[in-house]
Amino acid sequence: MADPIVAHSDASDADDESFDEGSYTTSIASSITEYKYEHGRRYHAYQEGRYVLPNDEEEQNRMDLQYHAMRLTFDDTIFFAPIEKKDLKRVLDVGTGTGIWVEDLADAYPDAQIYGIDLSPIQPRWSAPNVKYQIDDVEQPWTFPTSHFDLIHTRIMLGSLRDWPQFFTQSFKHLRPGGYIECQEIAVDARTDDNSFPENSALVAWCDKQEEAMRKISMELRLTGGLLKKQILEAGFVDVEVKEFKIPIGQWPKDPKIREIGAFQLVAMLEGIGGLTMALWTRFLGWKKEDVEDELVKVRKEMQSKSVHSYWPTYVAYGRKPVEQDGGS
Repeated sequence: MADPIVAHSDASDADDESFDEGSYTTSIASSITEYKYEHGRRYHAYQEGRYVLPNDEEEQNRMDLQYHAMRLTFDDTIFFAPIEKKDLKRVLDVGTGTGIWVEDLADAYPDAQIYGIDLSPIQPRWSAPNVKYQIDDVEQPWTFPTSHFDLIHTRIMLGSLRDWPQFFTQSFKHLRPGGYIECQEIAVDARTDDNSFPENSALVAWCDKQEEAMRKISMELRLTGGLLKKQILEAGFVDVEVKEFKIPIGQWPKDPKIREIGAFQLVAMLEGIGGLTMALWTRFLGWKKEDVEDELVKVRKEMQSKSVHSYWPTYVAYGRKPVEQDGGS
């Protein structure tokens, strides 16, 4: 269980308002780059509708801010699976987004070949020589060889994968014996340790509505570390471990480092919550755009309040594909 985050004793709401070209293994065809637009936001065209968040520059900025909050939370640990550097030769990043994790890994492991796959072609056109990007749907049959990867990695795929058990089964098939699956996931289930949510919390209500909308398309946002572990084990992995973290929302923590994490997270949410919300609520909950925008004003105000000590539960789960020495698995 992650330790409670201590709030700053001097925190008040008075200052809440302050504050060689990359290689693609698939051709970027017109069916991929002819984006769809809705409520002024841009969405992916390839396998349209599989992913409900935007892919425009505003959303890419939010994704990168979120990544920095996670890196700080993890003390700059890129992955937690106990893999020796010499043994990391082939890596697959699922839902690679802007490619920021892939590029960091490529710098740290220049001898590893790293693949990033996503539905949107928003990765850098210039990348490290040991990086390849592929536009693909991970929930379709995989084209990679079996028993191939040393590490398969996800980061914030809640709300993207409809069938986690199937994903773990596919990953097991395509990892070499002794290879690892690792999932770094944030549960969209805002919490406090001191019951500091106001009555009728706008943020809690937002989380509930996000989950309600996602369930209408057979996805969920509140997958826990315990459930991740259970599903990884059921896919055949061994030595499964789960690490729990808390990512604060806002600058309320006392510890300067944790307060910096909260600042990154707050900016990511303030700038990105419109994209996280609009398509879900208008498509699946019947809300009008204007009503969504009015509700988000309340959510943003609550997130900026230093009297509300909210955070996102965050989990890192990893497991190893057995080798013969493990007892014939």
